[in-house]
Amino acid sequence: MNIKKILSDFGSWIFAGLTFLGFIIIYAGIGGRGRYNPTGDINWYFIGVGVILILPFVIYMIKIKLMVKKSSDKNAERINELIFNGDRVVVNLDDLEIKSNSYRHEIEVRNSGGHGTRNEYIDVNHNVINISVPYKNELIEYRLDIDMDTTKLKMHFAIKKTTVLYVDPENPDNNYLDLQFLEN
Repeated sequence: MNIKKILSDFGSWIFAGLTFLGFIIIYAGIGGRGRYNPTGDINWYFIGVGVILILPFVIYMIKIKLMVKKSSDKNAERINELIFNGDRVVVNLDDLEIKSNSYRHEIEVRNSGGHGTRNEYIDVNHNVINISVPYKNELIEYRLDIDMDTTKLKMHFAIKKTTVLYVDPENPDNNYLDLQFLEN
């Protein structure tokens, strides 16, 4: 076993436990029911201790949110840079072969009254498209995994007919395939 992973998991459980304990202490501090604390009396010491226990969780959540936003901004900046300065390669969407694995998945759902269960079916659409685009005497391999009804996907491709692959001239691995039309 990896000791680093074990310690990381242990630290996560301690972190979650202290956060939960912080919420319980705040609840007790604001007048939660208790044997020695009549309902309605506020204990500011309990609230302070609870806030101190919850504070690392709040800081962690803010840090994660800022990291995701920064990563999203960097990716958007990279795409804009490719669109303005990259080489444009036209990709013909009529020539693409769509490999589809669509099926209905059966799941068991509890009835709304809470008594008994029933089976429901969910449509699962998994389409894979492998694209080989020639660029400066080499091929750029591009794989798309699209979760969309196959007929709808083919209609989008038939209407659009072509799209553009933006390629960085110095690094062909840095590329962006414009599929914004699939989001409409």
